[in-house]
Amino acid sequence: MNLGTQLVQRQSQKLVMTQDLRQSIELLALSTLELSDKIQSELLENPLLEDTNSEEKIKTPELYSMTEVRSIEKNNLLKDTESNWGDNYSIENPKYYDSEASDRNQKYIESSTVPTSLSEHLLAQLRLLDITESEYYTAEVLVSLIDDKGFISADLEVVAKEMKLQMKSINKVRTLIQECDPIGIGALNVQETLFIQSKILFPDNSILHELIKEHLADLEKFEYKKIGKALKLTEDEVSENAKFIKKLEPYPATLYQARKTDYIIPDVIIEQEGEEFSIFINDEWLPKLIINKEYKTYLSSKSSNEDKEFISNKLNSANWLIRSVNQRKQTLFKTVKAIIEAQNDFFIHGVSHTEPLTLKDISEKTNLSESTVSRITTNKYIQTKWGIYELKWFFSSGVKSTEGGKASSKKIHDMILEMVKKEDESNPLSDQDIVDEMEKNGIEIARRTVAKYRKILRILPSNQRKRISHFKG
Repeated sequence: MNLGTQLVQRQSQKLVMTQDLRQSIELLALSTLELSDKIQSELLENPLLEDTNSEEKIKTPELYSMTEVRSIEKNNLLKDTESNWGDNYSIENPKYYDSEASDRNQKYIESSTVPTSLSEHLLAQLRLLDITESEYYTAEVLVSLIDDKGFISADLEVVAKEMKLQMKSINKVRTLIQECDPIGIGALNVQETLFIQSKILFPDNSILHELIKEHLADLEKFEYKKIGKALKLTEDEVSENAKFIKKLEPYPATLYQARKTDYIIPDVIIEQEGEEFSIFINDEWLPKLIINKEYKTYLSSKSSNEDKEFISNKLNSANWLIRSVNQRKQTLFKTVKAIIEAQNDFFIHGVSHTEPLTLKDISEKTNLSESTVSRITTNKYIQTKWGIYELKWFFSSGVKSTEGGKASSKKIHDMILEMVKKEDESNPLSDQDIVDEMEKNGIEIARRTVAKYRKILRILPSNQRKRISHFKG
């Protein structure tokens, strides 16, 4: 056998993933907001890119919460007040002074509340208590450990060692914090905060205290019989005492902190005229990119090879970005058009008319690969007359119907929700009852499938829904 090394030429074909191709694929999965950030970044880095809307750029719609609106109004009022005072009244040239307007502005400013953090809110209450400087320092440490839900998850013994504090002082101060507003703040977990709140709000209800301290896990499972046996109470007595838990807050920090408002700007807007649909790609406020002509003509000038190479690379990058953005828009339009054709009944009649749909179905309609369809529908939202939906929402499996076709799982979800909403709360539908109702509507579905869908929809079993109906009463 002759073993050795030698040079051999072979001709073969293979797909090479270039940097430009990789970046082009990455653009498909970006939402319009993310794409805007990407383009802005490229505009800063690439001198050959130019935004035609730079002077009169259409900005992203500005959505504000009520707190932000009040803050903006206050700032604008302060600016207007300062400029008006300077224009209308000065030592050198006194004109007039609107005292009524000034009083009105002052009252507005004084009535505007400045929001404080939860930490500041708690420490302000603790300053009013008769505590020592070292205890107040301990309070500052403990308050800094409280998370967004209102708990202290850190190991207090480790904290005591690191901060050179006494556990006796920590326990005393933590008790004081728990009695502040919101009550139960600074507990170690849900069970402790509920117990603290029950002791403060219902000091005489020893049964409730015992339920939370020893039987909270059983309460969550509605094991009233088991609890009653342990406490020598009837199921009704357990149920009546458990109702008081509704008045307690498992996450006390949420009572004080404003929840963050998340806004969704749709990437595609659908407008309907009769049974015809118009598709609008919501990218009007994106930068409109062109190539800077001055830099482009610089390539033909008598410049150094190094400069020409730099500009040439930037020119290729700019051309790639413009082509990729346009290609992304065309791909999105083509995909949405195919989804509308496949889900036509949904867009006309609503969720109950959703059809089963897969990536393969849209891939065949558009002649795009399934991976491209998957990417272009990622992080994209569509506005319809029925609301705003993620494009991925339209893809769902199906179950057999008695007529031989298939019914979308989204449609089944909607039907189950409607059945549960309309059921008699004192005699809720079992999974088998739902199966029987589905069969009457021409849909074949197994009981275990109903149970799976019910869990996805976060609907409790019929026996627990029955107990909750009693709990509400």
